Amino acid sequence: MDDRSLEAYLAATPRSRELSERAAAVMPGGDTRSVTYHEPYPSFVASASGCRLVTEDGEELLDFLNNYTQSVLGHAPPAVVEAVTDRFARGNGLGAPTEEAVELAERLVGRVPSLEQVRFGNSGTEATMNAIRGAMAYTGNETVLKVHGGYHGTHDTVEIAVESAGREHRGIPADVEQRVRTTPFNDSEALKTAFAEAGDDLACFILEPVLGVGGAIPAETEFLRTARDLTRNHDVPLVFDEVMTFRLGYGGAQERYGVTPDMTALGKCIGGGLPVGAFGGRADIMSVFDPERGDVAHSGTFNANPATMAGGVATLDALDRAAIERLNDLGDQLRSGVREAVAGHERSIQVTGEGSMFQLHVTDGPVTDARSGNPGRDAFGDLFMALRNRGIFIAPRGMGNLSTPMSEREVDGFLDALDASLAFLA
Repeated sequence: MDDRSLEAYLAATPRSRELSERAAAVMPGGDTRSVTYHEPYPSFVASASGCRLVTEDGEELLDFLNNYTQSVLGHAPPAVVEAVTDRFARGNGLGAPTEEAVELAERLVGRVPSLEQVRFGNSGTEATMNAIRGAMAYTGNETVLKVHGGYHGTHDTVEIAVESAGREHRGIPADVEQRVRTTPFNDSEALKTAFAEAGDDLACFILEPVLGVGGAIPAETEFLRTARDLTRNHDVPLVFDEVMTFRLGYGGAQERYGVTPDMTALGKCIGGGLPVGAFGGRADIMSVFDPERGDVAHSGTFNANPATMAGGVATLDALDRAAIERLNDLGDQLRSGVREAVAGHERSIQVTGEGSMFQLHVTDGPVTDARSGNPGRDAFGDLFMALRNRGIFIAPRGMGNLSTPMSEREVDGFLDALDASLAFLA
């Protein structure tokens, strides 16, 4: 990390440093979410409103991270706050179904092409886990196919070939590697080979229409259509992980791309800022979860938590086609502006993304998959801190996204900070 940037950060964040030291005494690493850590310590946030954060040190930051795409309406949107607090005031932990869950399910089924039925959980991890579990029960197979660089949460089955080959870390059983196969992203020929070798033994093929952790890299339409044809020919459920990409279209990225999977996993922005996950798809597959006719149990104390469901309804009502189109247009402007801004500097920066999602990559080659994008924190560390010191908050690996309170003014602010940061680091 650039010494000048580090010194400036340390001088500006004494309160965050104090809180980080306190946190480290009671939580390993000083936090309970690995992705929020960055060197020398992360800033602690005191409050947030719209597209701005206020840290415990009194700094105001433009939030281009939005809790990794969750805060699509920005922070504390009034209609969502009102819906959540009203429902909570009327009782929340009930141990019984509520109308709010029906309303949110109806909205999702009405919007997302693949959803005939849906169930709720508490995270994207739970969503992909249960979608895969349902596919296994439906097919009777246990082998899962995923792409290199695809991130689908933190359950054992999917923590394979995310940032490296094989298991991502110790603690994942070794035998998981034997029942999870991987294929390169955006490589239709390799995908055909994978299905020729193991198609009849697969429980499902799961992928993100836009790689998230893998670098905000959009899928090529040909790749998605090949995936759809192969899975249909082999009677293998195609699962789209739309935990991040739902924000890209009224019916998610699947509507944007015109490719309908058999099952979809959702999370993040559909819960009004509260913990949420959802998975659903074809009624015949989802029937395995029916308490009367199926044989797959799915429960959880906070599944369909009433306040979460109410917040989700308010969020989806605000996130209409016009709002999504405007956000995606802003994303196009930002990526175009980045390409213009970096052209005048020595450091080679590429930008990827789709709609309101983007990522900066420190590389001079084309970025088409997780490997060519060189995802991770090391290459981007200097630029991350330089942007952070100029009031821009994005992921330490370079990923960002926009929220509805943003306008061209915030996009211009990002581009100005990027230009200044690159000049500073030259």
